[in-house]
Amino acid sequence: MDETPRRRSFIFLQGPTSTVFRDLGRHLAGRGHHVLRINLCPGDWLFWRGADTMTYRGALADWPAFLEGVLRARDATDIVYFADRFPYHKAAQAVARRMGVRAVSMEYGYIRPDWLILEEGGQTAYSHFPSNPDLVRATAARLPAFDYIRRYDIPAWQEMVCEPLFHLSNALLRGFTPRYAPNRYYPEIREFPAYIPRFVRRARNARSVHAQLVKLASTHVPKFLVPLQMQNDYQVRENAPPGYQHGFVSEVLASFKRSAPHDAELIFKLHPMDNGIERWDRAVPRMAAELGLSTRVHVLDGATLREVFPIVCGCVVINSTSGLEALRSGIATKAMGVAIYDMPGLTHEGPLDGFWAEPLAPDIGLARALVRCLAHGIHVRGTVFGAAGRAAFVQNAVARLEADHLHCHGLYVTQPPRLADAFARGIAADLVPALDDQCLSLPA
Repeated sequence: MDETPRRRSFIFLQGPTSTVFRDLGRHLAGRGHHVLRINLCPGDWLFWRGADTMTYRGALADWPAFLEGVLRARDATDIVYFADRFPYHKAAQAVARRMGVRAVSMEYGYIRPDWLILEEGGQTAYSHFPSNPDLVRATAARLPAFDYIRRYDIPAWQEMVCEPLFHLSNALLRGFTPRYAPNRYYPEIREFPAYIPRFVRRARNARSVHAQLVKLASTHVPKFLVPLQMQNDYQVRENAPPGYQHGFVSEVLASFKRSAPHDAELIFKLHPMDNGIERWDRAVPRMAAELGLSTRVHVLDGATLREVFPIVCGCVVINSTSGLEALRSGIATKAMGVAIYDMPGLTHEGPLDGFWAEPLAPDIGLARALVRCLAHGIHVRGTVFGAAGRAAFVQNAVARLEADHLHCHGLYVTQPPRLADAFARGIAADLVPALDDQCLSLPA
């Protein structure tokens, strides 16, 4: 950090709903780099405005040509964005690859809570992080141990205020950027008010959830956990088979009825930030009843993974970070979508039907090696919310962004190694055109 870095030119696109991108960009500018932020909507303006910003008011269809012009005019070396599957960012990644500009995707960490991802291109199906377990083991052996200690608190109130403020401002002030395409799964006016009754229900259920856990722990039968994700999460929308997560619940229940031991039980756990619109607490029991599984299927609205893990022998996920937590805890895991941790030696490789009868525990050594490689290769310490965590992220991210190679320790594969699997599952239909012929020839 003390040496004078090679001057770079950064173009920042949409970031998290906090000032963390602004803090990072202005710190980079203070170190002599060129920095420009392109705002797309009023919510962007709330968290970064001033002489180092500009606003795009055109249509999404015209965005690639506009961005290419900006990248050329600014002699850009990097574009930085949050959420790689956001349509503006998908287009930006394609433009950047075509022009030889480094595309840097930031995302919440696979390792929670106070780690964030800085990865070239994108995450999950578009990740360049290796999927070869032998390479992961060999690389981890050369790396320092992973620091499990949580260092930065995340004030819950900041996310609860900033996230709705961002989206509601875009809905209410749409006239300032009338052609902005937010790509929201739910309309803002519907989604955020839905959290009020959802959190009321969850608070009311807190005591009954504890009683549920006690009762479940008292029976000595095989139990399997199914952590649900947020329906509007890009990890479900863009890195899971079409029709998930409703299709996921249906598929898990049907397989469980067909192939699980007759005394086994299934525990669905709602995501702690689920908005309640899908009403999984009603849908899952109804679907279970239709299959005659009412007495064997349970729904938890509350509790932590640490409270549930001791009573289960297996975990079925789409691609949630809950799957990585399960593997770290030594729990047999089956991933149904594209997941960074889905590799031989860790997750169940065969069909779901074969998982229930023989849930083999993961290789704990490989799980630890994967976490070590993830932490040192594509993560930086810090948070989106909370002053101390944001400051840490800025300091750590600057060192990574100034380096010639964004991924550390050689943890980069030229072709995203999970794309073939994504295609096989009917995912990733919008493959980035600029990838080479080897990727472009993958079957749709």
